[in-house]
Amino acid sequence: MDKPAFAPGQVLRVYGMRRSGNHALINWIMRNSDHGRGLFLNDCRHGADPIATSKRVSVFEDGTEVDITGRRQKLRHAGTQPFTVISYEDRMPPVALKPLYTAPETLVIIYRSFLHWAASLLRKIQGNEGYGPLDRNRIMGRALSTYADMLNRVQNADVVPLCYDDWTADENYRLSALKRLDVPGTDLGLGPVQRYGGGSSFQTDAAAATDLQTDGRSAQMAQDHEYQMLLWTAARDTDFMDRLKVIFPADAKRLEMLRDTATAQVVLP
Repeated sequence: MDKPAFAPGQVLRVYGMRRSGNHALINWIMRNSDHGRGLFLNDCRHGADPIATSKRVSVFEDGTEVDITGRRQKLRHAGTQPFTVISYEDRMPPVALKPLYTAPETLVIIYRSFLHWAASLLRKIQGNEGYGPLDRNRIMGRALSTYADMLNRVQNADVVPLCYDDWTADENYRLSALKRLDVPGTDLGLGPVQRYGGGSSFQTDAAAATDLQTDGRSAQMAQDHEYQMLLWTAARDTDFMDRLKVIFPADAKRLEMLRDTATAQVVLP
């Protein structure tokens, strides 16, 4: 006998770049679901069955992840019509995205200030001994292209955009976000540091999200030559800068200052 098709009761499809606070916000969303049973499908493959391609399945009950072994057992414990979050990393949703299920679906994009995001991702990659400078340059270049697409996509009417920087800094922003997501909870805390992807790129031992200095990442990488080159390259891309000015005008202004200063210092042979 064929097993019944998975049928969630409410779905959030969450997109975001790595090091954008995805898992911090998703954990917070799960804590604020209706306190029934919720299901989190992490890092799914786009265009395929989320249940089959999720790199990790987590079940939440009363706002807390339940310790259950086995994917099938987790799905059984989630019960019928669970609140379900499906995440996709390092890509943006196409326009006019078709729903996965008959349940109500909300499309979410989690994003972060360009300067802090780039600093965090580069620091994370630098910690991998298998990558040299050319490897890191290639990875960051590809990520920048997707980030540029995100700057456009978060402006579309079918998206609920959630900015990690604002979420960490402002309790009122968190309250407003819950209403926009149609999630009924009232937990406005930042919660624990999530260990997906190794946790924080900078503060590996931090346990509470309130201990993270997320607004200082750019300053912590300011003297790193690879970071400086990355920012200078982005600053010289007119199309990228035009997009950045709309979403993060302060970041764009800092990049313009860096570009103009660096250009003035170049001495031709």
